Amino acid sequence: MELINKNFSMLLAGQLVSQVGDKFHMIAISFWVLETTGSSGKMGMVLAASLIPSLILGFFSGTFIDRYPRKNIIVGTDLLRGIILGCFAVLFIAGRMDFYLILILQVILSVNAAFFDPAIPSVIPQIVNQEQLARANAIHQFVNGFAMIAGAMLGGIFVAALGYLWVFILNGISFLLSAFFEAFITIPHIKVEKKNSLVSDMKQGYHYLFQNQMLMVLLFMVMIIHFFVGSIEVFMPVIADKISGNGPKTLGFFQAAFGGGTIAMAFALSLVSASGKEKISLFSSTFFIGMVFVASFWIQGDEVTMTGLFIFCLFLMGCAIILASISFKTLLQKNLDNSYSGRIFALAGSIGNASIPGAMILYGVLLDRFHYQGLLLGSGLVLMVLSLISFVLYKEEQS
Repeated sequence: MELINKNFSMLLAGQLVSQVGDKFHMIAISFWVLETTGSSGKMGMVLAASLIPSLILGFFSGTFIDRYPRKNIIVGTDLLRGIILGCFAVLFIAGRMDFYLILILQVILSVNAAFFDPAIPSVIPQIVNQEQLARANAIHQFVNGFAMIAGAMLGGIFVAALGYLWVFILNGISFLLSAFFEAFITIPHIKVEKKNSLVSDMKQGYHYLFQNQMLMVLLFMVMIIHFFVGSIEVFMPVIADKISGNGPKTLGFFQAAFGGGTIAMAFALSLVSASGKEKISLFSSTFFIGMVFVASFWIQGDEVTMTGLFIFCLFLMGCAIILASISFKTLLQKNLDNSYSGRIFALAGSIGNASIPGAMILYGVLLDRFHYQGLLLGSGLVLMVLSLISFVLYKEEQS
C-alpha cells in the first residue's frame, strides 16, 4: 500500500501506535474493574465514562479546533493522554488504584478525545491533495480497523501474559510515541480571526451549517448510517441465538464477517483513487445496506445454510458501511470551508456516537416484542426510502 506523502505517513504511524495501545487499555481497565469490584455495573460506568464526555463536548469542541493551531491540539492531546495513562501505572505500583479515581481519569481521557478525534479529519485535507482525499480516508480507515482488531486480539494476550501494570505502561508509551510522530507533521497555517468570542465562533459554525442544505443532508446521512450500525450490533446476537445451537460461536462468526467486510473494503479503496465518485458511492451504498436488510428477511433453511447466508450478508453490510463512511467523510472535507471543519466534524462525531447507543436501546426493546425477520424487512425498507430522499435533497443543493 503506497502512502500519499510524508505528513500523512507520520499521521498514520501515530494513529496506528496509539490506537493499538488504546485498545490494550480498554481491555485491561475493563477486566481490572470487573475483577476488583465484581460489578459489571461499575465496569459499564467506566465504559460510559470513556464515551459520554466526548459525545457531549463534541457539540462545542470544534470551535477550539478551528480557532487554535490543529497540530498543537493533536500533539498536545496525545501527550496529555500519555501522561494520564502513565498515572494508571503509577497508581498500580503504589497500590492506590481506586474505582472512582479511575472513573475521573477515564473522563479526562474522553475529554481529550473530544478534541483529538475531530481534528484528524480536519487536518487531512490540509496535508493531502483534494484528488487524493478519498484514498487517504480509505487508508486511514484501514489503519484504524487494523489497529482495533490487532489491539483486541493482542490486548487480552498481553494482559494475561504481562499483567495490568505493563499494559498500562505500554499504552502510555504508545500515546507518547504517537505525539512524537505527529510532531513531524507540517500543517499549513489557517489565518483565524480571534476578535470574536468562543461563543460567537460556535454560533457562527452552527449558522454556517444550517444555511447549507448539502451539509445538513450529509450530517443526516451520518446519523442514519451510525443508527443502522447500532441496529446491526443488536441484531447479530439475537439472530445467532435464534438460528444456532451454539449462539456464542455463531455470533463470533457474525462479528468476524462484519469486521472483515469493513477491513476488506477499506483496503480495496486504499489501492485506488475514486475521486469524484463519492456522492454516488454514499447514497448507493446506503441504499444497498437497506437492500441487504430486506434480503435477510427471506433467509430460510437449516442451521448451516442460514448461518452461511447471514455471514455473507453481514460481510456485504460491512463493505457497504465502510464505503458510505469514507464517502461522507470525503464529501464533507471537499464541500467544507476548512476553517469550519473542526466544528462540523466534531458535531458529526457526536451525532454518530449518539445514534449507535440510541439504536441499540430502541432495537433491544423492539426485538423483545417483534420477530427479528419483520424488523429486518422494516428497517431495510426505511433505510432505502431515507437514502432516496437524502439523494434528492443533496441533488437539489448541487443544482
